[in-house]
Amino acid sequence: MTTITYLDQRRLGASSKPQTSRPQQIMSLFDRVVAAWNRRKTERMLEGLPQEIRKDIGWPTTIGK
Repeated sequence: MTTITYLDQRRLGASSKPQTSRPQQIMSLFDRVVAAWNRRKTERMLEGLPQEIRKDIGWPTTIGK
């Protein structure tokens, strides 16, 4: 049996992550936005493929309306 425990760092008053500067936070946010943009672009490209090819590569099918 596995036991998973959750340790809330905020309750302890200590932070395990080092403080980051404002430019680093902005770049981190920018990196996440770019990653989400690229993921969505890839999904649109895959959805544009013919159904037979999507089926062959294991992409889930869309249910018709």
